[in-house]
Amino acid sequence: MKIILCGIDSKYIHSNLAIRYLKANTSYPTSLMEFTIKDSVFDIVQQILNESPDMVGFSTYIWNIQMIQEITLLLKEKSEIIVLWGGPECSFDEFYFMKEYPVDFIIRGEGEHSFHRLLEVMHTRSSYDSVPGLTYREDDQILSNPIQEIRNLNQLKSPYLEMEDPLFVSSKINYVETSRGCPFHCSYCLASLEKSVRFFDLERVKKELLHLMSLGGKTFKFLDRTFNASPKYAIGVFDFLIEHYKNGISFQFEITGDILKREIIDYLNKYAPPHLFRFEIGVQSTNSETNLAVDRIQDNDILFENIIRIKNGGIVDMHLDLIAGLPLEDVTSFKKTFNEVFSLYAKELQLGFLKMLRGTPIRLNSNKYGYVYDHNPPYEIRKNDSLSEKDIEIIHQVEEMVEIFWNKGFMNSVIEKMTKKSSSAFDFFQELYEYLMSINFNPHRYQLFELFLHFHQFVTSKYPEDEVEILSMLKKEYLSYHKIKPKIWWKSEFENRNQILREVHELHPEYRIDDLYKYGVITQYFDKILLVLYFPNNTITIEYNK
Repeated sequence: MKIILCGIDSKYIHSNLAIRYLKANTSYPTSLMEFTIKDSVFDIVQQILNESPDMVGFSTYIWNIQMIQEITLLLKEKSEIIVLWGGPECSFDEFYFMKEYPVDFIIRGEGEHSFHRLLEVMHTRSSYDSVPGLTYREDDQILSNPIQEIRNLNQLKSPYLEMEDPLFVSSKINYVETSRGCPFHCSYCLASLEKSVRFFDLERVKKELLHLMSLGGKTFKFLDRTFNASPKYAIGVFDFLIEHYKNGISFQFEITGDILKREIIDYLNKYAPPHLFRFEIGVQSTNSETNLAVDRIQDNDILFENIIRIKNGGIVDMHLDLIAGLPLEDVTSFKKTFNEVFSLYAKELQLGFLKMLRGTPIRLNSNKYGYVYDHNPPYEIRKNDSLSEKDIEIIHQVEEMVEIFWNKGFMNSVIEKMTKKSSSAFDFFQELYEYLMSINFNPHRYQLFELFLHFHQFVTSKYPEDEVEILSMLKKEYLSYHKIKPKIWWKSEFENRNQILREVHELHPEYRIDDLYKYGVITQYFDKILLVLYFPNNTITIEYNK
């Protein structure tokens, strides 16, 4: 039997770990094929057909399920190929998918043992009822076997230590697992459906990481729902990665902020190289009633204290998450949540919207809070009893401004100053959105200088008394952000440019005068002169008192 496992990723830089785990944990010959959601459905189908497989398996998620549905329909029209689905998107509504689409099998939950057992059963022509988590057709019925958790994860063979396609490592995000499951049970999250947290042996994880780094891996993302669920385990990983630090490598972790031990933060601030680690911390909401309604336990005081401690250390990069649309949080409450969290000025703030994922308790009880949501992936809410569609629209506007003006990191000192001056960061971003729309600005097509120009016009109209300071700060941020000479969007101030460059040369003879002329940009900066030198491999900023 010829078997293909097919991964359809959301971006080229991603890779599908699930299909690699299945391949590593079966003795039956299995091939991998990988695509992205930007690829043509017809091209994917043709490439699969060209291989003439007997079975093709797909890993389903909210971002690819609609493509996989189309691919499955086309494959069944053109061939007798057996189609297998697995993954989180089809694991919790298996009867719906089996009724609506010509899928032969669905494996629910963890699939490594089930996939191998399914192939064994097909090979020996024995009963499907022995395959854990399998949904299948028998006569005119759809039958479903109970899911079995893999209790001992160390029984699984590593997809990395036995990989056959090492070339993807250096160019893609490398996903790593140290555990499965989550100790918490937030009702909007699929992790709430798992029964327990189980860990891989730490020495095995170390071997995987060393192997991936030896192959040129640079960007790593740990898939653990709560990486710091075991502080001792977490510090073991951190210590190992610090010991084997290489320039240009980074590791991202999902951290539950209010249970993060202060000793771990202090350890990282003292020993970790800057930017080696990136923490993704879900705040979601600071409304206690909202958190209670979704079975979320969170100590906001400890959470904020830990975030501030991480930020003040200046070592670990932070990405904070919010979710708009949780129960009992109206727009006033969400503004408060947003303002409290934005005031922490983490490197990134993702303002997300509640998605009613299949199988989650919040979807199953959606009527309780009057949820109306899109029934196509990603199942984002449109409104509920606390938020109107207009409220959702306003929050989307703020999200767009945060993404453009804060998360990209090119004018953060100015944004921080302006939002501190404003009584509400949320209102500041919403007013910025309204201003940009009034001048017909396209937030999806722009050049960087236009952002700075329009932002300058907006904030100086709002705070004219700060015009000199705002312009000076924007100039420095704009010039410092670029690696080559940028387009200047403010009026040139100096007729005596050559004289200024000669004076700077006298103070800094380490730079050749010809290089100052060739690579330099000068501008007024408060009561000083700012000189930025765009050398081919380096950008240097000099402040010069006239």
